[in-house]
Amino acid sequence: MKNTEYSLLTKLGLIIITLVVSIMLINSTYNYQKTKNSILKEMKDDSKESMLSLKNNISILLASYSPNEYEKIVTNELKDKDIFAIVIKDYNLGKVLGKNVYISGRIKDKNSIIEDYDDKDEEQNKQLANSFFSNSSNITDSSNNLLGTITIYLSDSALNEELDTIIYDTIINTIFLSILLILFLYLSIKYYILKPISNIIDAINNDNSHGIPNKPIPYSKSTEINELSSSINKMILSIKDSRTVLEKSQHRLEYLLDLSPISIRITKKTKKNKDYVIFANDAYSKLLQVNKDNVYGMNPKDYYINKTAYENIEKELLNGNSIYNMTMEVKINNKQVYVLASYMNIEYDGENAIIGWFYDITNEKENEANLHKALELQTTIFDNSGYMIISTNIDGVIQQFNKEAERILGYKAKEVVNIHTPLLFHLKSEIKQRKTYLSKELNINITSSFEVFSARTNLGLKNENEWTVISKNGEHIPVLITITALKNKDNETYGYIGICQDISQRKLLESQSKLASMGEMIGNIAHQWRQPLSMISTIASGILIKNELVEKISPQIVSDMEKIMGQTNYLSQTIDDFRNFIKNTNQKEKISIVETIEKALTILKPSINNNHINLITKFKDDCEIEGFQNQIIQAFINIINNAKDAIKERLRDNEEKLIFIETQKINNQLILVIKDNAGGIDDTIMHKVFEPYFTTKHKSIGTGIGLSMSHQIITEYHDASIEVFNSTYTYDKRQYIGAYFQITFNNFCDI
Repeated sequence: MKNTEYSLLTKLGLIIITLVVSIMLINSTYNYQKTKNSILKEMKDDSKESMLSLKNNISILLASYSPNEYEKIVTNELKDKDIFAIVIKDYNLGKVLGKNVYISGRIKDKNSIIEDYDDKDEEQNKQLANSFFSNSSNITDSSNNLLGTITIYLSDSALNEELDTIIYDTIINTIFLSILLILFLYLSIKYYILKPISNIIDAINNDNSHGIPNKPIPYSKSTEINELSSSINKMILSIKDSRTVLEKSQHRLEYLLDLSPISIRITKKTKKNKDYVIFANDAYSKLLQVNKDNVYGMNPKDYYINKTAYENIEKELLNGNSIYNMTMEVKINNKQVYVLASYMNIEYDGENAIIGWFYDITNEKENEANLHKALELQTTIFDNSGYMIISTNIDGVIQQFNKEAERILGYKAKEVVNIHTPLLFHLKSEIKQRKTYLSKELNINITSSFEVFSARTNLGLKNENEWTVISKNGEHIPVLITITALKNKDNETYGYIGICQDISQRKLLESQSKLASMGEMIGNIAHQWRQPLSMISTIASGILIKNELVEKISPQIVSDMEKIMGQTNYLSQTIDDFRNFIKNTNQKEKISIVETIEKALTILKPSINNNHINLITKFKDDCEIEGFQNQIIQAFINIINNAKDAIKERLRDNEEKLIFIETQKINNQLILVIKDNAGGIDDTIMHKVFEPYFTTKHKSIGTGIGLSMSHQIITEYHDASIEVFNSTYTYDKRQYIGAYFQITFNNFCDI
C-alpha cells in the first residue's frame, strides 16, 4: 500500500493547531471547574447563614405557637434566588393539635412563584427529592427540648445559568486566541524556516548529469539555516573534487583491469534492455577466443548455455544484489567451458553498469568428475566387499560404517557415526580380559578401553584377533578383526580401520566336527561302560536281595550298595544324556533352576565332602524355564567340578576350601552365581576357558570339553548367558579371591 505524503508546512500546521487547541481546552476546563467550585461554595455558605438567621428568628415563634409569623419569615427568606424551598417541622404545635408534627413551609413552582408547601403533594415532594442541595437543623428550647426542624433546599438553576455564561465566554475567547496564535506561529515557521529550506531544495534540484548542484546553496537571515547551507556547499565542493579524482582513477582502473589474469568485462543496457560489452580485458577475450576489438558491443548472454540462469542473475542484480562465485556453463567454439562467475552493480562513466569477473575451472571440473568416479568405485568396494569395515578417528569415534556392518550388526550408519566407538559392539568382560592380557604381553599400561584395539597397531605389530561382537538384537557373533592405522602424508596416524570377517560358519563347522568326534567318543565309552556298569549294578542289587531274603548284612554295606546302585544308574543316565545332547532330540520341559542345582549337588556332595570343601548355598530366589534338565545338571556339574579341581590343585590341606552357590532375581532375571576361593583364573587365558578342548589340566584328567559344553548348553539350548571373571570378596571376616561364574536366565524366567 502506497503511503500518502504531506508537505512539511501541512504537517507543522496540523501540529500547531492540535497543540494550541489542546492548551486552550485544558485552560478553559480548568477555569470552568474552578469557577463552578467557587459558586458552589458561595451557595453553601449562604445557605448556612440563612439557616442561622431562621433558627434565631423562628425558635421563639415555635415556642409561642405562632405558625403564621414564622411562615412570613420563611416567605421573606425565599426571595433569595438560590433557595428553592424551606420546610418547617413544628413538634410543639403538633402536640397541641394532637399530631406528631405540624409541617408547613414555602416552595417555588416552575415559574419561581412562592406557594404553600403541602407534605401530601407528590409533585412537591418529588421536586424536593431532586433538589441540588439541602441543609437541615434542629431547633430546641433552653431545656434542650426539640421544638422543630428547619430544612433549606437549594436550586441549581442560577448555578447553571451562570456556568452557561462562563462556558460561552470561554469558547469565544478560546477560538479567538487560538486563531491568533495559530496564524502567528504558522507565518513565523513558514517565513523563517520553511522558505529557506525550500530555497535549499530548489538549489539542490538544479543539478548536472552527475547529480551535483550547478549553483551554491543560498544563505538566509537565520544562523542555523546559514550553517546548514554552508555545510552543504562544502559537501558539494568535496563531491566535485572527488568526481574529478574518480574520473582519473577510472582510467587507471581500466588499465589495471586490462593487466589482470582474471577475465573481466563491463556491460550496460541498451534502450531495448539488452546487454552489450563496453569494456573487456585481454583475459576475457582470450577466454572467449575472440579478438578484443570484436568483444565490444557483443551480447554476453549469447555464450551462456543456460539462458534461464543468466536471466535469474539479471533479476538479482536488478534488485540491488551482488553474486559471487557461481558456477556457470558457457559455450565457446562449440566446446562446453565451466567458469566461476561473480557479478556486481557499479557506476561507469556516470551511468549504471554491471561488472563481471570469471575464472576458467573446466580442468577442475574434469578432475572433480574423475574423483567422483573414483569415490564411487571405492564406496562400491567398501559396501560390497563381504566384510564389515569400520573406520574411526584417533580417539576411536566411528567415522565410517559400511553396508555389511549394518547388515550383520543391525545398526544404521547414522546411529553410530560420530556418536559411538566400536566398544558398543563388544563384551565388557572380553575387553577387560584383553586389556589385562595386552598390558602384560606388550609391557605397557593400557588405560583406555579403545587401546585394546589400537595398541598392537600403534607399535607396528600385526593386529589380527578373534573377537565376539554383539548385534543390536543381542546376538553374539564370532569375528576375525584385522586393525590397520590410517596415516596422512606426514605419516601421522589420524585414525584406524577395522576389517571384520564373520566366522560364525567356520566356528559352526568346527563345533559340528568336534560334536561328531564327541558323539563317536561317547558311543565308544557307552559300549565300553555298559557291560561293567551292568555287572556292578547286578552284583549290588544281588547283595541287597540277599539282605532281604537270605541273611542280614551290615547296614553300612546296605548303604554302600544303594549308593553304588545310584551311581551306576547316574553313569548310565549320563551316557544317555550325552547322546541326547549330541543328537539334540530331547523334548524341553518346565524345570526349576534351584531344584536342578540341588540334583547336581546330590551327585557331587560325596566328592565335595571327600575333598573337605565347605559348600555354602544361598537360594534367595527361583524360577522355572523350558529346558533339558539333564543337560542343565551336566552344565552345573562341569562348572562345580572345575571349581573343585582348582581348589584341590591350588590349596593346601590346612587351608579353608570354599564353594559358594547363590541365586537372586534382578529385573525379572534370575542370576545364578558359582564362585570359589582357588585364587582365580589367569587373565591371559580367561578369554579361552569356554573354547572346546582348551584345558590347563594334565591330559590324564582334563579333556577341555567340560566348560565348552556347559557354555553351549546354557547359551544355545537355554537362551541364557554365562560370564566368568575373577572376584575378590569377604567371607567370615577374611578376604578371598576366586573364579566367579555368573549365569543369567533372561526375562522369560517364570515361577
